Amino acid sequence: MSVVSEVQPIIHRGALVAIVIADQAIIPAAVPASDLPVVKAKCLYALEIAAGERPGRYSDASASAYAQAIAAARN
Repeated sequence: MSVVSEVQPIIHRGALVAIVIADQAIIPAAVPASDLPVVKAKCLYALEIAAGERPGRYSDASASAYAQAIAAARN
């Protein structure tokens, strides 16, 4: 089973914007609304890796690609 590190920091635009711990994502209220879709998608990606639903390890590049794919599917 693929695992995310015990505490997975979520980085967006060079800043720490959230943390995924086991099966929960913590996103502070200070994250701008315009960034929330990307931040939530990156968190979901980390959660899916932690749950073994996605292969590999978490990386910011793969999480960003996942977030872009979700955004493209919405449009």
